[in-house]
Amino acid sequence: MKQLELTDELGKNIVVWMQNKYAVTTQRQRRLYLKSIFSKYKILDHDTLRKIMRGVKYQHQRAALMMINKYCYDNDIPFNIRIPSVKKQADKTPTTLTPGEISLMIKSSPKPYGLVIRCIFNFGAGLRISEIIKLSWDDIRWIDWLRNQESYGVAQIKSGKGMKDRVVNVPKKLMKDLYDYAKEQNVLNEFRVPTGKSIFSFGGLSKTAIRKLTGLSPKDERLKAEYILAKYNWFRYNILQKHCEKAINKRIKIHSLRHSRATYLHEYENVKIEDLQILLGHTSLTTTMIYTKVNPRRVFEGLKNTGEI
Repeated sequence: MKQLELTDELGKNIVVWMQNKYAVTTQRQRRLYLKSIFSKYKILDHDTLRKIMRGVKYQHQRAALMMINKYCYDNDIPFNIRIPSVKKQADKTPTTLTPGEISLMIKSSPKPYGLVIRCIFNFGAGLRISEIIKLSWDDIRWIDWLRNQESYGVAQIKSGKGMKDRVVNVPKKLMKDLYDYAKEQNVLNEFRVPTGKSIFSFGGLSKTAIRKLTGLSPKDERLKAEYILAKYNWFRYNILQKHCEKAINKRIKIHSLRHSRATYLHEYENVKIEDLQILLGHTSLTTTMIYTKVNPRRVFEGLKNTGEI
């Protein structure tokens, strides 16, 4: 098949198909670009592709077009079109924050968002913002920790990026502070075990409000994506920008905490990169290596006794 009809039904099917394959922000970015393509063109063929590629400047736009090929392959639709490459821009990894900067961010944040930042940084090798938003009291194995409060805790991170689950450790001081917060929130059951849904509440639009604005049904996975995005934006504007950035005089991306945690564990705690891969939930070790930045001072110290000519 040399051309593909770009119908509304096809567009909706692609959106549903990519829900369990990509992160929330990736879904939204590609969905918006595909919507613009489907609204402007009726068919996709070589002539149409040439017109589209004149306006393609970014790799994510090409990736969105590639998704059409992938969808057709997965669904036995006999269509495939060669998508020309675009000039790849240099990857910009978030800035690594120092332990001192992170401590100042925690102190400058209003309650309970200092605790939120501690959880993002200290759970395993760091959490994604979507994971902390969805984190519930039931995701933490309280019963084991309550038997031995001198040990670390364990939490299960459900439906992370790529819909993967993973298990991470929680430092014992953070476990105690979370338990104290649970008592403040009156979420202990008759056995003194915290239970319930989301640990932290974030401002921004509710699912009901988003549903009214977008017309999405409660079962539509896009509703969850829009909900996470609304909560993330609220946290970014009301906590990071208003408090944390002023405290350390630096622009912050929340994902910097995850990069910083991986670097901290690798550099200061000597955690092997293969173990970090498991904690971070990465499929590829190459991705984990991007997260860890080697401190030049450590390299220099290792070379201080080497010979010279």
